[in-house]
Amino acid sequence: MSAHERIVFGLPWLDEAEEELVRQTLRSGWIGQGPLVELFEERLRDYLDAKHVVAVGSCTAGLHLALVALGIGPGDEVITTPFTFVATLNAITHAGATPVLVDVDAETLNLAPERVAGAITPRTAAVLPVHFGGRPLDVVGYEQLADEHGLWIVEDAAHAIGAVAAGRRVGGQGHPRVVSVFSFYPNKNLASAEGGAIALADGDVADRLRRLRLHGLDVDAWKRYRTGRYRPSLATEPGFKYNWTDLQAAIALGQLEKLEGFLAIREYLAEVYDRLLAEVPAVRVVDRGRPGLDYRHALHLYQVAVQQPPPARDHVVARLLDQGIGAAVHYIGVNRHPAYRTEEPYPVSDWASDALVTLPLHPQLDDDHLARVVGALGQALDEASGG
Repeated sequence: MSAHERIVFGLPWLDEAEEELVRQTLRSGWIGQGPLVELFEERLRDYLDAKHVVAVGSCTAGLHLALVALGIGPGDEVITTPFTFVATLNAITHAGATPVLVDVDAETLNLAPERVAGAITPRTAAVLPVHFGGRPLDVVGYEQLADEHGLWIVEDAAHAIGAVAAGRRVGGQGHPRVVSVFSFYPNKNLASAEGGAIALADGDVADRLRRLRLHGLDVDAWKRYRTGRYRPSLATEPGFKYNWTDLQAAIALGQLEKLEGFLAIREYLAEVYDRLLAEVPAVRVVDRGRPGLDYRHALHLYQVAVQQPPPARDHVVARLLDQGIGAAVHYIGVNRHPAYRTEEPYPVSDWASDALVTLPLHPQLDDDHLARVVGALGQALDEASGG
């Protein structure tokens, strides 16, 4: 490894398997939504042990579509976290509902059900919590919340493919009022250029999602094509252009086959980081929970907290980038964005927005890469402290 080699934040592992699937799809003459999208939905459903899976164009599209399909809109409140990517808030806003922010837990950086309970009002229709960084939510607590208050739980599981909570894979809970939405963006654990999927138990909602993702039509183009008979498509309600394609599903099918291997590599690399960072006193590794048969962190993000006040974190990130190391910030709390700015304090989210650094983590890294990252991090921390 060259000392000048750029270490990127996230890099998908794509090989001959994906290349062959894409080649076959191109030669098939059908690259839009068709048989491979259906096959991926079936295989992801089996992997998650979910009742229904509906593939869509992105996780953001999936979050918006889920809220619409559940009838959530103007006049409704949706409780969510300030410490998330803006897409979470955008989906609520585009559905016409009002986002209500509740600060996250200091240890997990997730939205805790007990905090949500204190913010529920007669207008609350849903909660949209995030499995942040791949750390699973308290899914049992949210199921109880759904039962007690008659709420929908729409999980932003963009970081959480492969995570396990209460002995079940995220997305496979099977609770009738829980919907989980995944992302297949290029830096995710399962990468497919773009794409997402919605996992849920309610068959009627799943059927509506399938219509809404493609203009609200009752019959899509692939169903018309494969029958060989004329069958008109009629719009049953105003829908969206949120469908996925076979070309993207071809990549995702290869990725799904490798997913457990990817997760094992991420777990190994996280343990290497843990050992190396134990010698760096100026940072604290973000807690990931205790792994076991009933719990698994998906390790989309590996994060450390800089133990110096602002602007030390920003200096550290800038210095790492200068040295060709793809450090990142996840995230700046949405309450600090102009579109959603509020003067209300969210102490944990505000602290995390100033302190956290995301270090590179992906299956193409090795021990030498990580040693270089940690060495550069130590130097940057010394500079930030005036050492």
